[in-house]
Amino acid sequence: MLEIRSFCNSDVPRLAMLWVIHHTVYRPAPLVTAAIWEQAIASRHFFAPERLLVATWNDEPLAWCQWFIGDNRTAILAAICFDTSPEAEQAAISLLAECQQQAAAAGMTTMVAGISKDSRFGYQGLDPVGQGIGVDVADDRVNQLLEQAGFEEQQRLDRWEVATEAYRPPVNRESLNLRRSTRLELTAPPAMTPAESSAMYHFDIHRYQLLPLRGGTPLAMADLWISDPEIHVMSIHQAILGAVASDTEDPVAREAALRYLIASLIPLLAQQHVLALHRSVLAGNREEEARLSALQFRRTGAGRLMSKRLASPTP
Repeated sequence: MLEIRSFCNSDVPRLAMLWVIHHTVYRPAPLVTAAIWEQAIASRHFFAPERLLVATWNDEPLAWCQWFIGDNRTAILAAICFDTSPEAEQAAISLLAECQQQAAAAGMTTMVAGISKDSRFGYQGLDPVGQGIGVDVADDRVNQLLEQAGFEEQQRLDRWEVATEAYRPPVNRESLNLRRSTRLELTAPPAMTPAESSAMYHFDIHRYQLLPLRGGTPLAMADLWISDPEIHVMSIHQAILGAVASDTEDPVAREAALRYLIASLIPLLAQQHVLALHRSVLAGNREEEARLSALQFRRTGAGRLMSKRLASPTP
């Protein structure tokens, strides 16, 4: 008999197993254990067990999902996964419907499925969704489930990756000039709210600035998200390229500074035994796509954020 209920602590091993079962359908098995799952999802101070819904069949969990309250009365469906049985597929339909009803009853008017690189819900770095590309286009079961429920594509996102081992930065006149005239400086990480700090506590966030040797305004800035080995949600051999920015007015000089800074950080990661650097990019962002291609990143995946207007709750 199908039942939908809220999360309880004893669910952790089974829900972690469902995460692995679900994603193994369309890709190699994610390296997620019950301990990693709990660190990523259930150990946050903002964790609300009533918003992690579990569908059971004869008391055995077959599917689960989790949603969060976002900005502007928007609910974020961060995850939904289910096993490969026919019962689980039916359970997922009921689970998604219950999730929407719960969000609408809480005053949400829209639901967005998938997390982006700007999301702060604890899933960052969690294999395989942690790079922030929304719902992976290869995950046919969730895409079909959402489409049948009336969700539509809102944004498409690409995952880019570069191997750090034996990386050779591109050499040109601009990079040579910057090598002679600038230096890298590790500065204080960005300020965060308590909720953001809780969502990102499994990362060491390193903010680097590219500064003129003679002092002055930074030419560019970039954040690296490096896995905390003691918490270990994301593999210590991977890192994520977070915020990237430059206030340089001249567009040619700005782009040269950004490229030089990112290229300079990749060998630093290799020295720390980080083997791959990831970046999530809005599809169609030609400027960033050109930058990453020039820096030898490869497009390795794609996903999409999907949204739906929620029906008003029944009085």
